[in-house]
Amino acid sequence: MPRLVGWTRPLAVAGVLAMPCVLAGAAAPLRFVAHTGLKRSEPAKNSRLSVAPARISLWFTARPQLVLSRIRLTGPSGAIPLGPIVADTGYSLHASIPRTLGPGDYRVQWQTASADGHPIRGEFTFAVIGQTAEAAVPSAPNESAHASHQQAAAAEAPRDHSEYRSARWLEFVALLTVLGVLAFRHGVLPPLAARGVPTADAADRARRLGQNVLVVYAIAAVVRLYTESVALHGAEEALGAGVLMPLLTATVWGVGWILGVVGAMLLLIGWLVSKRSVAIGTPLALTGALGMVLSPALSGHAAASRHFVLSVTLDMLHVVAAGVWLGGLLMVLVAGVPAMRRLTNGNQDAAVSALVNSFHPLALFCAPIVVIAGLGTSWTRLGGFGAVWSTEYGRTLLLKVGLVALVAGMGLYNSLRARRRLGSPEGTRRFRATGAIEIAVAALVVVATTFLVGTPVPSDMVSP
Repeated sequence: MPRLVGWTRPLAVAGVLAMPCVLAGAAAPLRFVAHTGLKRSEPAKNSRLSVAPARISLWFTARPQLVLSRIRLTGPSGAIPLGPIVADTGYSLHASIPRTLGPGDYRVQWQTASADGHPIRGEFTFAVIGQTAEAAVPSAPNESAHASHQQAAAAEAPRDHSEYRSARWLEFVALLTVLGVLAFRHGVLPPLAARGVPTADAADRARRLGQNVLVVYAIAAVVRLYTESVALHGAEEALGAGVLMPLLTATVWGVGWILGVVGAMLLLIGWLVSKRSVAIGTPLALTGALGMVLSPALSGHAAASRHFVLSVTLDMLHVVAAGVWLGGLLMVLVAGVPAMRRLTNGNQDAAVSALVNSFHPLALFCAPIVVIAGLGTSWTRLGGFGAVWSTEYGRTLLLKVGLVALVAGMGLYNSLRARRRLGSPEGTRRFRATGAIEIAVAALVVVATTFLVGTPVPSDMVSP
């Protein structure tokens, strides 16, 4: 029987980890694109034209998001109203120039977004030479108002979003914690209970912490939605329904955001229901957790990758395995150990040792998956070793790899040394100290991850 249990738990975890692959395959028809970059334009960059252009045309490396696109034209006399932006099947955007441009230098400022909602913007200049008429062709009032709205939003879009990174960090921490709660309650405690160790207090502590963390997740998600809308539309109109609804419904980023928020709600409901009916509450909680796991993949670089299915699958595996490993360790430290220390019958430190040894196989199984999935994700982003040293993304990735190596080193120490000294008060204290260090370094890994999410990958760096 012990041999059977030893095989059953890793196989069960493997089944959970395989579920993202199925979801990614089902979602494959949604998008198969790369991050958008400007490929060419008409008028061309730095061109000198003897005939004034009648429209601005931009061609991109992937399909731009029309509802999130802006084009602004300025000339010697200031801003020039443009007609409505239209798109075609050639990954291009077009905006007519309602009046004939006179001689002078002109600047085009544009903004659009990739499929995952990340804003991309740029500008270029051209000149009109010779004697051309200044006769104006009146534009419709609604077109002028539309153009003014576009110009204001494009000019106001901010360059840096510390609030976005902070919200993203809180979301990642909350997600890893929630996955740790699930792994702890359904993977660590049942074998312990089968050995006669009381686990009700530990399970209840973990559930309460998970519920509180979901509140943090929801607040961070709202902040992230607001900062994303500010980046795309400007602060004055960021909360308007006319800009929020297209962001949420017309981009993969928005779908990912909705899945995360709805998943958090289902998870909370599942935990509340499970106090009365485990058969109903547990499936609800697991379904909600899967939505939360899919959310960062669809609102990050994976959603706009040329290798969509592979990238989303690797991202989800990376997150699930990290949650079971590091989130599970957090639950052992903040919920499991205190609960075992409160036991009134039997050796409390022996119960702590049994708890850690029940968690150990899960951590041992998930840690290599974190590393392998992370390496695979890096390969799809970088495209070559040269980008590791020559790009901001590559250098940030190196920092994250170094921090992950420290976490893995601490985990190895806990596995080989600290775990074997358990069973005594001194062994428990030592494990709590080394485990806390492992969690602290893991928090720094999440910080590096938030910077990676907001940094263009090397394949995005396309200029006109």
